[in-house]
Amino acid sequence: MNIYIEGYGCTLNTADTKIIKNSLKLFKDFQIVDTVEDADIVVINTCVVRLETENRMISRIEYFRSLNKKIVVAGCMPKALREKVIDKADLLIMPREAHLSGEMIYRHFKDKGVSRPSNVNINEKLKYLKPEGLIMPLPISEGCVGKCTYCIVKVARGDLLSYDKDLLVKKAREYVDSGVKHILITAQDTACYGFDKGYTLPDLLKDIIFSVEGVYTMRIGMMHAKNVPEIIDDLLDCYRSDKIAKFLHLPLQSGDDKVLKDMKREYTVDEFIDIVKEFKRKVKDLNFNTDIIVGFPTESEENFENTLEVLKKIKPDYIHGAKYTPRRHTLAAKMKQIDTKIRKMRSKILDKLRRELSYENNKKYIGKTLKVLITEKGKGIAHNCKVVKFNWEDGLKVGNFIDVKITDAKTFGLFGEVLRISQ
Repeated sequence: MNIYIEGYGCTLNTADTKIIKNSLKLFKDFQIVDTVEDADIVVINTCVVRLETENRMISRIEYFRSLNKKIVVAGCMPKALREKVIDKADLLIMPREAHLSGEMIYRHFKDKGVSRPSNVNINEKLKYLKPEGLIMPLPISEGCVGKCTYCIVKVARGDLLSYDKDLLVKKAREYVDSGVKHILITAQDTACYGFDKGYTLPDLLKDIIFSVEGVYTMRIGMMHAKNVPEIIDDLLDCYRSDKIAKFLHLPLQSGDDKVLKDMKREYTVDEFIDIVKEFKRKVKDLNFNTDIIVGFPTESEENFENTLEVLKKIKPDYIHGAKYTPRRHTLAAKMKQIDTKIRKMRSKILDKLRRELSYENNKKYIGKTLKVLITEKGKGIAHNCKVVKFNWEDGLKVGNFIDVKITDAKTFGLFGEVLRISQ
């Protein structure tokens, strides 16, 4: 049977798509194909973080159905919105079952079995992550300890379940030994890693730094600000290592304490600012990214203005802005909603500010020399995950680390001249 795989969503979901693909490769009856036209079965690994994304997923599933394909829906949608897809799919696979995809699909379509696996051990998922290319995601946990009122991902991914620390160190070593140069440490919230096991994110990072030799960097994925204070001193100690990218993704979501309380974010604006200040003080060339939701049900015009003022104060390098959309099975969806026109207007205002701040931050790099990993011809990622474009010269190759002197800056990228190959 020919199988076509399509994946969407965050870095964590990208890892799951790779896991699904590798689990299918173990079955000689399955052949993975590159086009949907050649497929007997379509596997779509879904994302439902926003309403627009959900609609896109439904549209893709219905398109595959129109081609008379057998359809397997995996990922967050089957878990969070089962009622939306149960009649559109031949088989549903939950996020924590990704590594069992091959077995489940074989059983369903070949043996006509319908039983679901029980007592799933998520550590088994790591076995199905095989190093490929320069950049690889390394999921460190499933679920989170938060209870945000707007978040459907909590419904999909559940409570915190951390991967075993020693297994993660082993997997990182496997990556680096196979030529991976940039590891994306990913989770729904990396800051709460290990809270369920008695260790922490810095414990994991230190184990990798000291026991995995080689030239590589680790980008730490999104952290929830309510969990950072518990680990901040040890975490900043980790950032002193060349193996940790000088990158911080810390979602603010709102710059107003009342809205943060309504969102159940469990930190105040001042507490958030303190974390950012500490990182900026101790991490040179910090690339600080944040997320903002505009048009949350209880956000007044004043609340929104407060958010803009906070952003001007903390000056993120990049702002992921999103218009609030109600998600089924969440508390915020039951609140009185703000008019869509107001949400669009606020989103436009936010987008203008985010461009101004990104450009302002990027201009500061002109004249500086950055260490850059070449990811494709004439392009790479700096030691702080800034995107850098540069002149291509003989002797350079993808996978090299080079020193680039920045000569120009745009809103969302840097430009420079190669000085030397550093590694």
